[in-house]
Amino acid sequence: MAERVELSDWVELTAQLRRFADGAETTVDDDRIRIEFGSAHVEIGREGRVETGMPLHGFEREGDAEFVVDHEAGTLTVEGETTSYTFRRP
Repeated sequence: MAERVELSDWVELTAQLRRFADGAETTVDDDRIRIEFGSAHVEIGREGRVETGMPLHGFEREGDAEFVVDHEAGTLTVEGETTSYTFRRP
């Protein structure tokens, strides 16, 4: 089942992202969380900056967003007013 979390709920968002990491190297501090999946990564800042990277593919955006974390499917979807982007856990 997918979990929908708003950026403003930082505690819940970081908890969901730690679970999404599924053992990958995770760094959390007061204003960002970064998950390293070898050659891929996801970084989310508390102020709304989102950056992902994979070989030959990257995504960046800033602003308020909602996050849909589907642990079973291994996906993290960033939904903004005009943006919808899905990162698939490698």
